[in-house]
Amino acid sequence: MIYDFSSDTTAPVSQEIMGKLKLVNKGCEVGYSEDRYTKQVRKIVQSYFTKPVGIHMCAHGSASNVLAVKIMKHNYSSIICCDNTHCNRYEVGGTEYNTGCKIITCQSSDGKLTVDMIKSKLLTKGNYNWALPEIVVLSQPTELGVCYTCEELKNICDFCHKNDLYVYIDGARLGNAMVHENCSFKEMLEDTGVDIASFGINKNGAMFGEMLLILNKKFNKNFMLEQKQSMQLFSKTRFLSAQFLAMFENDLWKRNATHSNKMALYFSKQLKKLGKKILFPVHTNCIYIRFNKKELEHLRKRYAFNLYDEDGFTRLMTSWITTKEEIDEFVSYLKQVI
Repeated sequence: MIYDFSSDTTAPVSQEIMGKLKLVNKGCEVGYSEDRYTKQVRKIVQSYFTKPVGIHMCAHGSASNVLAVKIMKHNYSSIICCDNTHCNRYEVGGTEYNTGCKIITCQSSDGKLTVDMIKSKLLTKGNYNWALPEIVVLSQPTELGVCYTCEELKNICDFCHKNDLYVYIDGARLGNAMVHENCSFKEMLEDTGVDIASFGINKNGAMFGEMLLILNKKFNKNFMLEQKQSMQLFSKTRFLSAQFLAMFENDLWKRNATHSNKMALYFSKQLKKLGKKILFPVHTNCIYIRFNKKELEHLRKRYAFNLYDEDGFTRLMTSWITTKEEIDEFVSYLKQVI
């Protein structure tokens, strides 16, 4: 194996991140989010918005998803999301187990929820036999790599708020989505009306870490109590915050996301030249394609990638370190059996 295209999490950590971790690893520092580095991060991120935002550090995406739902839910709440949304399909039922919420799924060809899909799940409101739909979870980008536009997000948020629903964005790759949509944090989150969003950096060059951005101030009160009870309040928070500092300095998050997006687009164009069909628009660093059995047998001798079914439904992912040379080698190797 010479390169791993199975996930962007297989990539190493950006040197800027390692350097910042080394820099903060000196002397004593107050813990539990009260350190100077966490305060610096909060100041930077708050400058991206015009309204006050709750800014909290978490270990990873699954923890962010659970925490966001926990602070929005009631004991009788249900969640509306697409069937392939991460919290429904890839977290071993973690959101349901840790929150007690029922997840109600919608079928979507590209992983995007629409207002009509959400509306179709509200028919049981007022019926005491059913959990009450109160939370809508969107992945941005979707699990199929497709992005919501800011206009689409605003339409969904407007509808949800009119119908007593809150909106959470699972943003494990939010940076990639903002690069594709060429927009700011404010434009994608504040201006659209999102209640809570996560901003992940683990898949974009960091060692670990996600940030929860609480835009609806009613959910910020007592958040740290929920965080502590959920075992997600780090004692040495500076090592989480240091990574975000590195990401925001000189827009490292944007540079890494821009590179991985560009490499995926280049990859898709090279595959198309071989006559392969790309199954979904390549908005971010994710490519879905089908390989036949002969191609799969050949490719898997040398490369790692995600294979989802026996019909060759495959995902290829690029990262902040992917090069055109590595992609060209893959395409050249594939060409041997086409």
